[in-house]
Amino acid sequence: MKLGKVIRTLLSLHVLVLAPGHLIADTGEPDLELDYQAALVEALSLHLESLSPVDGAEVRFDELRAGLKQLENATLARKKSREQLAELESEIRILPQGVSAYRAQYLQWVRLIAEGEKHLEIRLQKGKIYREAVIRRVTDIGMEIRHLSGSARLRHDDLGEEWQDRFLWTGEEARRSLVAEASADRKAAALQRYAVEQGRDPVIAREEAKARLYLAELESSTPIVPAKLEPSEPLELAELESAELEPARKVGSPSPGKSR
Repeated sequence: MKLGKVIRTLLSLHVLVLAPGHLIADTGEPDLELDYQAALVEALSLHLESLSPVDGAEVRFDELRAGLKQLENATLARKKSREQLAELESEIRILPQGVSAYRAQYLQWVRLIAEGEKHLEIRLQKGKIYREAVIRRVTDIGMEIRHLSGSARLRHDDLGEEWQDRFLWTGEEARRSLVAEASADRKAAALQRYAVEQGRDPVIAREEAKARLYLAELESSTPIVPAKLEPSEPLELAELESAELEPARKVGSPSPGKSR
């Protein structure tokens, strides 16, 4: 497939995904939230089994196990259980050894389900208020929102303790994300400058670079190893029945004066 066709395909998909006000038809792909829910339930179950209940808490541990089993069954039935999972996670988090054992699975799930969440207002610690806010995305750095007056990117350390506790932000993760983001911005700026110098559209140049990266990921994937074939049994020649041959008929030479 030519690069131009790949770029057009990627751009068309980008437009379909981000078109505002339209719901995307079901493509038959797995539901990402259910995948994250399943991963978190499994991680919570493993974490809970690794703990020893304190005296007098054995019954509650059994109830937590039963609740996780119920969530597991709901997930298998393709049912989302945000509230119940959030309640169980918050209780399991205060048990000994905290959240470290299942942290990655929790972050994937809790940040995904926050997308699209509506709030009458989001108030920063310094007092600034964003009204009629909708969460667009939650990252290691903070939140990206739409609000009554436009859009904003909120740093995690500007948000209150309730948000900090919910999304488990840390300064170190935010710093690493900012460094990676700055590096990507520098590369994008250099690419645009080069495109302008070459008399090319910088937007097209950027999309071509994305397409090349995408193709490079596909080409560098692990090669498929053919399955090992079991040695087959030796082939035996089938017994052929003797054929009865008819005697050959003699073909006479053509008569003189007749053409063939």
